[in-house]
Amino acid sequence: MSETTANETVFRTHTLSNGLQIVGQPMPDFESVAVSYYVRTGSRDEYDPGIAGVSHFLEHMVFKGTKTLDWQEITLAFNQIGAELNAFTSHESTVYYARVLGEYLDRAFELLSDMMYPRLDETDFTMEKEVIINEIARSEDQPYNLTYRRMMQDYFADHPLGHDVLGTRESIRNLKAEQMRDYWKRRYAANNLILAVAGNFDWDHIVEMAEKHCSDWRTGDSGRDVSHYEPAKSANHIMVDKNLKQQIMIIAMPAVDIKHPDYYAAVLGGSILGDSDGSRLYWNIYQRGLAESASAGLWAMEGTGIMLMEANSTPENAPRVLKMLNQELESLLNDGVFEDELRRAKDKWISGIVLSSESTFSRMRSLANDWVTEGRLISVEEEIERIEKITPEDVMRALKHFPLRDKQIITSLGPLSEAELFA
Repeated sequence: MSETTANETVFRTHTLSNGLQIVGQPMPDFESVAVSYYVRTGSRDEYDPGIAGVSHFLEHMVFKGTKTLDWQEITLAFNQIGAELNAFTSHESTVYYARVLGEYLDRAFELLSDMMYPRLDETDFTMEKEVIINEIARSEDQPYNLTYRRMMQDYFADHPLGHDVLGTRESIRNLKAEQMRDYWKRRYAANNLILAVAGNFDWDHIVEMAEKHCSDWRTGDSGRDVSHYEPAKSANHIMVDKNLKQQIMIIAMPAVDIKHPDYYAAVLGGSILGDSDGSRLYWNIYQRGLAESASAGLWAMEGTGIMLMEANSTPENAPRVLKMLNQELESLLNDGVFEDELRRAKDKWISGIVLSSESTFSRMRSLANDWVTEGRLISVEEEIERIEKITPEDVMRALKHFPLRDKQIITSLGPLSEAELFA
């Protein structure tokens, strides 16, 4: 076990003999505690397109029952302790969490640990398939979601990051329970999990419970392909739907990854370009009434990243708005960043960090993310210090590190054809 202190923030870490990593931040002034199992697996780890969506499907199945409890007993047990219980799956992780009053931590911990060994019953598996397929159908009924899914496929081509988290109807229908069990055995291994705890708890007791409930967990596959990816050249994919009254446009470009030294600078650059309010796209496109929305931002992952510019406008304004997106990017790259807009971007980011630090749930999430990204825990004060150090020159270096102009993937959905949109 180890304890580190950063700017008066106490962090605790411990690793079980099977590789399970435990990270914690005691917050003794709080009444609640948030506990989670962070599984380092997501849709990018589904290398076989035939199992696309298995990570998200497995998340559903974890709630269907364990070796000792069925789904009703799981739900009732968490209800009895007044827990906030949920889970989510992304391209890079699957997270199961509960937030409870400190006095109920033992029970929440016991239940979550039990859930990491789900029964994966064949009957439940077959029934849940329809739930997932309906979820995919609902997503496809939403124009923005459909455009975003298509953009990811266009940008990443055959790379697993191009797989949608939900999978496809075909992959889910053809998926076998045994394939899911094999995936669970490989990826839900002690050495591929992080137990994160933040709030009102006793650290020594957490370690004792982990030894009791988790020490016999097996080890497995903890690797992943994190090589950098970017498209070979620019490309457009315009989907025409004459029934739509809007034109959705997404421009994706190569950018820094989550571990890159210029990550913080790139995030600030994306904020200056297209934050939800106060950014260049906000003032020059949205506030002028040319689009219902116009934004930009960085999506950084392990090994690779994307800078996204997005807009949603009427078909009449769409060709002009699409040109303006790139004009604003060009202006930023050519003219540079001004001190006042960098200051605003910093203040917004720092305010968000400070506000979220007052939540045990947010701190719990940060602990696991920091451990995966840096192999250490980062205090709020250290993160603010990193942001404050960024200069306009840093931002420009980060933005120019990759070919934002030369490898653009433009994906659009609406009534306009390609010729009309690029007129």
